[in-house]
Amino acid sequence: MMKKYFLPLLLFPFCVQAQTIEFESTRTADFTGYTGETEFAGLGEYEIFLDTDTGVLDKPIILVDGFDPGDTRTIAGLYSLLDFTGSEGDQNLADLVRAQGFDVVILNFPSYFRLNDNSLLNIDDATDTNADMVIDELDYPGSTLVNGGADFIERNSMLLVDLIETLNADKVGDEELVIIGPSMGGLISRFALNFMENDAGLDHETRLWISFDSPHLGANVPLGFQHQFNFLGFGLGDDLNVVQLQDVVNGLLKSPAARQLLVDHFEAHLMDGSEFDFDPTKLLPEAHPYRAIFENNINSLTPTGFPQNTRNVSIINGSGIGAAYKAVDGTTDVTPGFVALAIEDLEIPGSPLPQTTADININFTPFTEDDMGNNVGPQLISKVFVEGFLIFGFITLVDVEIQAEAPSFSDGVDAASGGLFDLGGFTDGLGGDPIIDNFLTSLTVDKFSFIPSVSGMALEITNNEVNWYHDINLGDPGGTGDTLNNTPFVNWYMPDANENHVELTEQNVAFALTEIFQETLSNTDFENIASIKVEKNPIENELTILSSEVLDDVNISLIDITGKLVFSSHQTLDRRSNIPLNLDSGLYILSLQSKENFNYRTKIIIK
Repeated sequence: MMKKYFLPLLLFPFCVQAQTIEFESTRTADFTGYTGETEFAGLGEYEIFLDTDTGVLDKPIILVDGFDPGDTRTIAGLYSLLDFTGSEGDQNLADLVRAQGFDVVILNFPSYFRLNDNSLLNIDDATDTNADMVIDELDYPGSTLVNGGADFIERNSMLLVDLIETLNADKVGDEELVIIGPSMGGLISRFALNFMENDAGLDHETRLWISFDSPHLGANVPLGFQHQFNFLGFGLGDDLNVVQLQDVVNGLLKSPAARQLLVDHFEAHLMDGSEFDFDPTKLLPEAHPYRAIFENNINSLTPTGFPQNTRNVSIINGSGIGAAYKAVDGTTDVTPGFVALAIEDLEIPGSPLPQTTADININFTPFTEDDMGNNVGPQLISKVFVEGFLIFGFITLVDVEIQAEAPSFSDGVDAASGGLFDLGGFTDGLGGDPIIDNFLTSLTVDKFSFIPSVSGMALEITNNEVNWYHDINLGDPGGTGDTLNNTPFVNWYMPDANENHVELTEQNVAFALTEIFQETLSNTDFENIASIKVEKNPIENELTILSSEVLDDVNISLIDITGKLVFSSHQTLDRRSNIPLNLDSGLYILSLQSKENFNYRTKIIIK
């Protein structure tokens, strides 16, 4: 591996600020199936933030960056994303674990040039050689600009594989790694771990993998918005195109990662030979071809498509009880077919015709059936109508209406429970154009379901049919229909209300800490007789324990942080056991002791 050290690693224990290490992957991902795409090793960068106790690299936790077009998040920015506000004020997850002796390693995927000699140059090290005030491929003839934060998941995964090997070689002692994958970072880390387990010579030495609101069944950007951004950017004509939107389309929606992740992608709906006209016969959700290739790649490495030699847990930001998210007014539920935008008679300055106005509409993808059980059929999701005055009257310049239809097995994904994406992430910095300004001020929603809850939990599906509104009930593993309650995760945190995507809260941080601080986890002997899960953590007034087997004569106890026994019961554990509690808010140790004297222990949080 080629490394570039800005300061020697030996200085780390004496530095308050960690130093960036840049490296190229020693492995090249297999791009078979991605027609026309070039295989080459990627460029990554990481920083090691040593613990605040010994200052020795001995208990590494890797945080893997997710979808970040244009590399807008620096490593320092990624560290700050671990901030949260709790009962003790403003805190940071990395600071908490470092105080307990863990080292935090942040992996970032920068933008870089692949030069004509196949070498890689970080854009931060590039110069404006042609003095046009822009650093781009024209500064390096024959080069290709790689948007690392939105590049192919496979290529970024190979960088993580190298980092894992480096940390395992450099760490002091034999402590196994913890890997946290937020958003697309969950898929990058899942692929990397799968890849290493698929190769008998690669031991990842990882004990815990935390998937944080990761799109295991795909991500969503409402198709109506995708159409609008693309059509307004490219389809109005040279005199009317909103050129500021072109970068959103090219850099974000057309990025390799977006093509791999989105369950409904606008390019799959385009007519042959057109960059912006939709095919009216393609009404059902359709992913880009890259998505099927990626799914085959990540699922073919291990028997389940998930790491087999790690403890796999999930934190999601989408509601675990199917709650709807709210419109801008804070009270109205967003439902399938919701009117997200309705603009009439918007004046278009700069048009070749006087009195040019536009009507712009966006609706979310529709219901499958109406209240009477009748099939709803195709519904409008995007409309652009532009007219201008010419001599004797108004003439139509643009008249486009796009329809979509929900599949038979699920209402349209746009209104499903999920981790929420702020629309400002698309339009930040685009103000100043009258169309965009009016667009933003007229929206009835400012967020949309980006990582549906069933996707974050990676629920098992049959026939490739995902019901985005499936009632998640992990106490009933089989379930009914094509989306099941089976999940590859052995523990999980799901909030009741939908939260912002990869938002840290006091509750999900507490859950993460119970997993990272492993001294209270169950022992192997207990897991040999039954798989035990706590259905929800934190809890309120009822503890629900899920068991793969019926267990007789189990002693159940709860101990508070002072060591005081606050609850004790002796009973049979069924597959699903509900235990009423009346305890103060705080952290407790749940202990289960079988009649064979095998112990299961874990931490729970009571709200």
